[in-house]
Amino acid sequence: MAETSSSRTMPELGDTIEKVIDTGKRAVEQGYEGAREYADRGIDYVGDLSAGLSDYVQREPWLAVAGAFLIGYVAAQILRRLSD
Repeated sequence: MAETSSSRTMPELGDTIEKVIDTGKRAVEQGYEGAREYADRGIDYVGDLSAGLSDYVQREPWLAVAGAFLIGYVAAQILRRLSD
């Protein structure tokens, strides 16, 4: 009797393991696709931002220089305070 019940559970266990492996593979594939789409959207966003910034610098070069100076000054002050 014990042999028949264990012989029936072994194939069931194998089927369950295969289902778990298939589910894991699908989850990994979906995660990979999601991460890839997220990265593609990020690249598009950075490209749009770069194009917009380039247009702004061409239209307002003096304001762009002043903005760059201000950002550099604030960053230097923060780094100076962190190093003390």
